[in-house]
Amino acid sequence: MHRITKIVIVLLLFWSAIGLGALDALAVDGQINVNTAGGKELERLPFIGEARALAIVRYRQKKGHFTSVDEVRQVPEIGEETFQAIKPYLALSGVSTFNALKPGPPAKESAKSLPAIVTQPGEVRLLTDQDYFPTLQSMIGHATHSIDLTMFLFKMTDAASNRAAGLVRDLIAAHKRGLAVNLLLEKSGYDPKLNLENQKVAALLKKQGVNVRFDSEKTTTHAKIVVIDQRYCLVGSHNFTGSALTYNHEASLLVDNQTLANELLEYMRGIR
Repeated sequence: MHRITKIVIVLLLFWSAIGLGALDALAVDGQINVNTAGGKELERLPFIGEARALAIVRYRQKKGHFTSVDEVRQVPEIGEETFQAIKPYLALSGVSTFNALKPGPPAKESAKSLPAIVTQPGEVRLLTDQDYFPTLQSMIGHATHSIDLTMFLFKMTDAASNRAAGLVRDLIAAHKRGLAVNLLLEKSGYDPKLNLENQKVAALLKKQGVNVRFDSEKTTTHAKIVVIDQRYCLVGSHNFTGSALTYNHEASLLVDNQTLANELLEYMRGIR
């Protein structure tokens, strides 16, 4: 059995034996006026990316104002599960009050200003949903040596509250204070939209001197791995996207283990 597999099994047994704590989840509240909101505002809703936001706007332009919240279900691009996820946050009139980031810090806040995450060697923490972002941001801000990342999708927007864009700023700040920052991104052989998003982030980071490389388009790198200071490992389902960092149900582990960190670094460096 591979050493990484052995270590993870041991850690998961340890986790199940002692139980795990997690940071308080971030709240989502308020509503968006679906009859006046533009595409960018609608993108803040759970599971609503650019394509679905524009579909809502186009439907409204063609059919006129929505007369009931349930009518949003008629937008062809909005499936039943998506509709049920956004329904509580839709209004037909009034000023939009939707806040997807309360009570967490805005993405543009300095990661260095967040409280340090303190763990003990061998400790494992479960980071579900929105617990992941403030933990990662704090650990980047307090890193002292190196940050190594492998990410399937790194998608940022120009919105001030976009958390993926906040991570771009944090990685640039870490590089500028002297840390070795290395990022491996997926280069898809079948998904040009994914490539466009990853290339956009890569170009911005490279311009600031951050080391970014891509895998071969012949093999999909679906991993989401962060190793900080060759000690702290974050492994799980979170992509670096606004949805994954703000709305989605996701699960990752924070593992304080130097042996696992070195195994992961060896694995990441071997991806071509």
